[in-house]
Amino acid sequence: MYNCNHDLNIILYFGLKGIKTKTSRIKEIHFSLPERDQILICFDGAAKGNPGVAGFGFIGRNNNNECVGAMVGGLGIATNFVAEMMALVMAGEWAVSKSLLNVVFSLDSQAVLKAFTGNAIPWMILNRWKKVMSQLRSVSFRHAYREANFSADKIAKKGATLSRGEIVRYENKPSFIGNMEDMNTTYFRFY
Repeated sequence: MYNCNHDLNIILYFGLKGIKTKTSRIKEIHFSLPERDQILICFDGAAKGNPGVAGFGFIGRNNNNECVGAMVGGLGIATNFVAEMMALVMAGEWAVSKSLLNVVFSLDSQAVLKAFTGNAIPWMILNRWKKVMSQLRSVSFRHAYREANFSADKIAKKGATLSRGEIVRYENKPSFIGNMEDMNTTYFRFY
């Protein structure tokens, strides 16, 4: 306990092995807004269980840190992966409907990022995604750790409380979000 001979003798007498400890590493994470004339759409999907009652949500932000719209929706029973896929498609369709054609999608799922950047899009949403892509001028993806994507995480969890097919649209920042990610704040990831 105090790293002295007496402690060592007790440990040796009882034949105790060393206790493994897990060391944490800390990584600084920064949030950034889109460039001028771009829209940043932070999205996420959530499922209560996997599969379970699922929903999606996204928030659109401009380069002035203004929320230009948001949406939450219920999906019924689905996996978290499907919920995140639907969040991306719905966010893309929303951007097209608002004529926001230079889009940066921000997500915390490496699996969804890999699927969409590697053209491994599931058949169930492929046609909808192709239609979105044909209308957008510029699309890019950025991975964001959950610690700097918390507003999307929160809005997706709200979507998981809705009934299947129920969608709620917001023209401004939803009141239940509270604080959103800030460029001038350093976030930390412990792993």
